[in-house]
Amino acid sequence: CVYFVFLSDNIKQVVEAANATTFSCSVTHTNQTQVLVPSFDSRLYMLFFLPAFVLLVFTPNLKYLAPLSLVANLVMTASLVLIYFYSLTNIPYPINLPKVGRAKDYPLFFGTAIFAFEGIGVVLPLENKMQRPQSFTVVLYVGMGIVTFLYISLGTIGYLCFGEHVGGSVTLNLPNCWTYQAVKLLYCFGIFITFALQFYVPAEILIPSVLARVPERWETAVDLLLRTVLVIFTCALAILIPELD
Repeated sequence: CVYFVFLSDNIKQVVEAANATTFSCSVTHTNQTQVLVPSFDSRLYMLFFLPAFVLLVFTPNLKYLAPLSLVANLVMTASLVLIYFYSLTNIPYPINLPKVGRAKDYPLFFGTAIFAFEGIGVVLPLENKMQRPQSFTVVLYVGMGIVTFLYISLGTIGYLCFGEHVGGSVTLNLPNCWTYQAVKLLYCFGIFITFALQFYVPAEILIPSVLARVPERWETAVDLLLRTVLVIFTCALAILIPELD
């Protein structure tokens, strides 16, 4: 669901600020978007992306997703570098932030932390598809170590930079200049591509048991139908709760 919400919020911000986007990336911690085009509800953006997500999940095998995943990782890496740069160079001094969070925010923290590592669900299918599964342990430890470092460091730096005004996604706090609008678009592209990887696991669990009950000639049609229904279901949940944070 969060994929729909993330894309809709960021694309909505880029579109609505398009005519006000400049080459000057001045410091702004609240980043109030100057709406110069008709404003549409973020739910409409979700519906706009729905057909693209449906077509994406029609990819039948992980090996076909590998090139797209590589491109997505490169794009998001470049975006992260620019986000780190902006956040580090715009931390206000002196830092005046509460040392202890509010008790009511702790459930949200734990929920966000658990969601951050949801990609672990793709681990076993990837191991089964590897040419040398014996190397998987090293890959897992290194990969999770890098991911954990990025989450903790960017979360901390983002909070130091934007404070109480930090959005559900740090990209929503970036200034409305062409450089960081491009960052939002690139990150949206990366998030969009990785949806297929996250979708692979539930599809592999749910769909085969259904296909086993239908005639062979209908298997392809039923497979595509089930994938479509699952994507529509996630989109519906996102529409019901369109809040990234």
